[in-house]
Amino acid sequence: MRYRAMALVVLVLLPLGLGAVAVTSDGPVHADPTFASLQPPTLPFVPTQGFLNATWFCAGVPISEGGAGGDVVVVNPGETPMKGSYTVFSDTKGVAAVTGTFAVEPRSTWTLAVEGATTGTDYLSAMVEITGGGGVVEQRADHEQGSAVSPCSNSTSSTWYFADNYTLNDSENSLVITNPYPDDAIIDVLAVNPQGSYSAQNLQGIAVRGQSVLVIAQRLMPKEESVLAFSVVARRGRVVVARSQRYRGERLGFTNTLGAPSTSTDWYFADGEKSDDVRFERYTIYNPNDRDVTVAAVALGVPSDDPNFINLREDTIGPGGVVSFTTAEWDGLPTGRHHMAFSSESDLGVVVERAITRTAGDGYVTTVCFGAPTPFSQYYRWTMGIGTDLAVDGVLIVANLGLYDGTVTVKALGPGGEAAIPGLEAVALPANGVLSIAIPQLEAALGVPLVVEADQPIVVERELPRGADLRGRSASLALPG
Repeated sequence: MRYRAMALVVLVLLPLGLGAVAVTSDGPVHADPTFASLQPPTLPFVPTQGFLNATWFCAGVPISEGGAGGDVVVVNPGETPMKGSYTVFSDTKGVAAVTGTFAVEPRSTWTLAVEGATTGTDYLSAMVEITGGGGVVEQRADHEQGSAVSPCSNSTSSTWYFADNYTLNDSENSLVITNPYPDDAIIDVLAVNPQGSYSAQNLQGIAVRGQSVLVIAQRLMPKEESVLAFSVVARRGRVVVARSQRYRGERLGFTNTLGAPSTSTDWYFADGEKSDDVRFERYTIYNPNDRDVTVAAVALGVPSDDPNFINLREDTIGPGGVVSFTTAEWDGLPTGRHHMAFSSESDLGVVVERAITRTAGDGYVTTVCFGAPTPFSQYYRWTMGIGTDLAVDGVLIVANLGLYDGTVTVKALGPGGEAAIPGLEAVALPANGVLSIAIPQLEAALGVPLVVEADQPIVVERELPRGADLRGRSASLALPG
């Protein structure tokens, strides 16, 4: 009971209190957060420090079984030209990594068609090195079931985690592992469902050749699992791990997602909705630690006048365990949009992912997204190297983690630099609220990098069209900074 009472206070006020840390009685005062180093690794962000060089590691693009390759997009938001190099890695033994150079004009982008750089069997991946640092690098993976955008990673890691994996109804779940270094890496893969762990011998001591891609295909994975988590741990070396999913059955669509290289004590999700268009909204919590962790969740941005709605859910996840729930199980959750906050009661971190299946035309589509970990909860600015090509509703979902009502400005990067999009110069965002933003039919706002700024700390997700004639969206977290 002590923790229940504490969680009610902390989880309702802590996300708001993050804004209070940087305020006085006269209102909010900005402080740009910085990372002292890249250790431990976290989800991708826009570096705020000056680096001699910046290296980005991308998830990998599919080139078989419906895969159509994809692009790596390098953004130069600065006022001087940018130069760098790229390396493309193949999953085919005997195919050497291919390198090249690039230049990006000021306030512009450069695109690499990954599948045109070299040959492979199932997947190719890319590493981008920017001379002098700066810039943003993202990837778009193309598939017959839709395109999926993912920021590229700021670093490699010896650990990678995934909470929401799905193998029911012949759904395909593959791990795409890139070793960008010359020496071989050795990895172990652990799969976990609610009944326990699965560590088959063929998933232990796997060698990942230097400067190559290794795909661990669905045939090696546990099958017919609706709740499944993964840890990938390198005994030797550091790698980049992504998950590629093609859904069938109660989930449909394609996702391509970088893993989480570390756990976090808090996770924040901007997108959430109770409506007739949402078939389910599922959250999965993975505890890779050797001790129990109790995690409390609250729905934010919802009316608080219903005395029967208990806005708190607590789950205790055993050592190495996984727990999953849908918001349909949350009695009394109000209709409309909400955003979610998860908090560990201890100093042990967890990994949380969200899967939402929404109506799309005459069918439906599923998209999976990590939340924003603790360090990201202090940001007033979020960046997207890949924006929307279409003027549609709900491209941006913005959650206010601050104590005060705020305003949001959406900017587009053009030849003259960042410019506010007409009509989106000062969009009201209530304290603790969540906002869905449409991108208008303006040439300067479409097919260009986007920036969201606010006067309160925010979390930003984007819901991009899946491409071609496909209905529905593909979700991904923007980059803080």
